[in-house]
Amino acid sequence: MAAAAVGTWAFSLPAVQKLRSLLKNGVGATDSLQEVIADIEDSEETGQYIIGRGGYPNKNGQVQCDAAIMEGFPGRFGAVAALHGIGTPIVVARKVMDKSIHSLLVGEGALAFAREEGFMEEENECMLSQQSAEAYREYLGKKTNYHGHDTLGLIALDIYGNITVATGEGDKIMCFCPCFHVVLLMKQGLSPNDACESVIKEIINRVGDEDMFELGIIAMNIKGETGAASSVQFTYCSWTQEKDCVEQLIRSPCQQ
Repeated sequence: MAAAAVGTWAFSLPAVQKLRSLLKNGVGATDSLQEVIADIEDSEETGQYIIGRGGYPNKNGQVQCDAAIMEGFPGRFGAVAALHGIGTPIVVARKVMDKSIHSLLVGEGALAFAREEGFMEEENECMLSQQSAEAYREYLGKKTNYHGHDTLGLIALDIYGNITVATGEGDKIMCFCPCFHVVLLMKQGLSPNDACESVIKEIINRVGDEDMFELGIIAMNIKGETGAASSVQFTYCSWTQEKDCVEQLIRSPCQQ
């Protein structure tokens, strides 16, 4: 079985490069994704992109984090939402998947579970960076909106044939269940690219061009073939063991 990895947006390049190294050395997909995402979450430089350390706080000044992880086989899922004081929410999400009777823990319940599992809660000031603290002060003064990405999606296929997915926030996306639809289309024989494009076009048709939001989807099948589509110009990073190089690929916006 050939390993593969794919990530959303151009800033996923270092993550996909590290996944390449881990997967080639026989590390499983779940362990690989956890390690890569945790490193990104816990860094002020990269955490801002996925609501980790250094990310922008909520309107009350608190950094709250979401994270989710899912294994394709045997089919397990774990997630946390509105979790504060923990620099690596993806690791807590993994613990939820492995140890909790629940699949999703939120807010104080997620924090209580993290404490029970030995995680150390940090003060909110430790979760802010100078940049995010200044952005919050500007927000208080001018009520301006934050700008920038707030999530990173990664898919990993290991040499044992296991696929694991990790991601974060997706408020406007959830009601459309796009990833579920992509998987169904791939099961019907569509390529990852064609499946992603079909789903994006369907959502654009339903929402309309004027009201369409920013949405990018990546997909991978069990063969390690990858694809992507988006409502905006979309850069994603892809690696397959056959090519053995990480590529930055750009997709034009889908049209109705």
